[in-house]
Order: sequence, then C-alpha cells, then structure tokens
Amino acid sequence: MKPSVVAGILRHVYDPELGIDLVALGLVYGIDADDEHVAVRIAMTSAGCPMSDALLGSAEAALSYAFPGAAVEVMEATDPPWDPAMLDELARERMGMPPRTASGARRGPG
Repeated sequence: MKPSVVAGILRHVYDPELGIDLVALGLVYGIDADDEHVAVRIAMTSAGCPMSDALLGSAEAALSYAFPGAAVEVMEATDPPWDPAMLDELARERMGMPPRTASGARRGPG
C-alpha cells in the first residue's frame, strides 16, 4: 500500500485536545508501508503530552481496522521536536493563525 493511503486514514484521527487531524497538525513524521506491514512515526505537540497514549492508540486502532491483514506499528517520534510551523493551512486557519506567505512576497505597501 502507498504511504498516501496510510496518510488518508490518519486524516481521520484527531488530536483530542485540538480537534484537528494528525496530518494537518504535521504530527506524522514517517510512514513505511507495504501489504504486510505498516509502520508510522507520530510526534506529539509537546514533550510529555498527557494525551500521547490515547493519540498513538487511536492511530494504531484506525490503521489496524483499515488494514486488517497487516502488522501495524505506531511509534512516538521525538526528533525533530514538533513546531507550529509544521501545521498545514487548514490547521493554521482552525487555530486562528495567519496563512503562510509565499517566499519573497510583499506584505503590503512599501
């Protein structure tokens, strides 16, 4: 299976505190998948996140359900530490952050 298919499943797993999916938050650090094995590395938004077990468990449950014949492994990633710059545009909007500007784009008169 393709990593994009795995990422599509993870778009249905939400951070319980923020209500935004793992992919939009930029928490999915790596996907290694074939027909028999799915391995995913997921970061937390903060070190010592109290919801880490729930988040990792939800991701594992969703992937196990979607790919019943595959061995699923979900691991917590810590390097590099997560940063709000990893948010996609949808997550930025939902968190009240301004959209990214194109590199070199002018922000106004002047």
